[in-house]
Amino acid sequence: MRLLSAAVLALALGASGLAAPVAAAGAAATGVWYVDAAAPVGGIGSQARPFDTLEDVEAVAAPGDTIKVLPSGRPLDGGILLKPGQTLVGVGPDVTELAEADPAPTLTNTGSGNDGDAVRLADGVTVRNLRIRDSQRGGIYGEDVTSVRVIGNDVAGHNTSCVRGFLIPPFNAPTNVPGVGLPISGGLPNGWAGIMVDGDSRVDATVLVADNVVHDADCGDGIDVRTSGTASYRATIAGNDVHGLRQGSKLKSVLAIGVQARDTSTLVATITDNRQSALGNPDDINLGPEGADSEGVFVNGVGPSSITAIVERNVYTNDEGIGGFSANGLEAVTMGDGSRLSVVVRDSSFSGSPGDVIEEGALGTNARLRMRLERVVAERSTGIGNTYLLPFNNGDCVLAGSLGAGNDVGLVVRDSVFRDCASNGLAIGSNVVNGRGPTKRVSVDVDRTTITGNAGSNVGVRNFTRLNELVVRIRRSDLAGSAGLGASLADVGIEDLGRTDDAQIDVGASCIGPVLGMDVVRYDVRARGNWWGRAGGPGPLTTAVLGGRLDASAPLEAPPAWC
Repeated sequence: MRLLSAAVLALALGASGLAAPVAAAGAAATGVWYVDAAAPVGGIGSQARPFDTLEDVEAVAAPGDTIKVLPSGRPLDGGILLKPGQTLVGVGPDVTELAEADPAPTLTNTGSGNDGDAVRLADGVTVRNLRIRDSQRGGIYGEDVTSVRVIGNDVAGHNTSCVRGFLIPPFNAPTNVPGVGLPISGGLPNGWAGIMVDGDSRVDATVLVADNVVHDADCGDGIDVRTSGTASYRATIAGNDVHGLRQGSKLKSVLAIGVQARDTSTLVATITDNRQSALGNPDDINLGPEGADSEGVFVNGVGPSSITAIVERNVYTNDEGIGGFSANGLEAVTMGDGSRLSVVVRDSSFSGSPGDVIEEGALGTNARLRMRLERVVAERSTGIGNTYLLPFNNGDCVLAGSLGAGNDVGLVVRDSVFRDCASNGLAIGSNVVNGRGPTKRVSVDVDRTTITGNAGSNVGVRNFTRLNELVVRIRRSDLAGSAGLGASLADVGIEDLGRTDDAQIDVGASCIGPVLGMDVVRYDVRARGNWWGRAGGPGPLTTAVLGGRLDASAPLEAPPAWC
């Protein structure tokens, strides 16, 4: 049947006056085709006589066939539109291990065909071991596809046309003025990603993006997966290295790994064993002193969609300190109305971001946002510290809170370390600047965690507007040794600057102080059984209470083993 199809195609092209590629009978019979940018014109698609253009091999390869790209010193141009079930594979050594000057199976698309994408995916395809360079838009892109596998590719220099891709929707950013926000009216547009999949209507669709390197692009994200409409996707993003991405001068954000769900879509994302580094624009005068809003891992739920994300063994580093004040290691945010977002981060480290290292924020309304951090290190932010104007992106190790009415935000922390950050170690807040009415609930549960050496407070809790319920529980943690140069001067600052209907605050079996250990404003705080830096409980300069009550009874007589 394939031979007959090839013959019919040849007759049709011949009748129209176009030259058709001549296929080798052996190649067609086995469903394996070869293409080589350095091959002589007139190849037949066999290994001995490969095609010399992507156009030729695309014309004859049938669904389910394998297309093998041979190593060459120059790229195959024009892009390729795959058919269902095909495998597109580069021949030779692992391209992610090759030097740039080494011959490799290389693709590009310097024209407008396939919207400028080098590889366009179809259902059930595999794309493996290709070097992709300088495409007009994406390196590898799929729209409403399922069962796709993108493995072991090297993508760089993509989106030379600097078109927009991932859009973070409009929202109001908070200030430290109750109920007053800063409108981000146009949202935050990003450049088209090197590897990206969009889903709009597919149900139970799957995507695997594994062991790729995406790097050194002036106007593109790294790896993005977006769902919208009624789509339901499971995406696995594993073992990828994303680095050296810069934010285009007309864009407002750049993401190493971004996942987003909009409308009523659902997305389950497993993000494991990835690395992100060197994200931002250190010397780009077009961006001014703010550098770039870069994110290592970005999880964005836009209501009433649903996202479940698991991030494991992730390593984010920004040793260069590049990027703007809004550059973060990991950010999980909800927008719109009614989003559901759950993020678990395990066995991961994030260091050196100019903004907050990890952010969890309900920016829209009526969202349910959950984050759990297990064995996570967040450290060494290089931010500007507490500006007393903006409660975010000042260099907190971890920031969590609500900016909208009806939100329910929860954070659980276990066996983690938040240290040496330019502002607070752990900052928790609520300030309703989106929608009307109170935040529904903010809860924090911390156990067996070290939060020390931060320039602001080690733990800071502040409510600016109305909050229905606040629950804070901290146990068996080291909270001592902050510089106390933030909004609160103490190791632990817990302040109600608005109105909280129900507050349950318990800090116990932990280390605080001995000087400026705890600051309490208009809250009742239970702080029994702590070590206050000295036997006998807090000294005269250890605590400050205004309009609330602090129960510091039953102090420990010696520091516990975890301090």
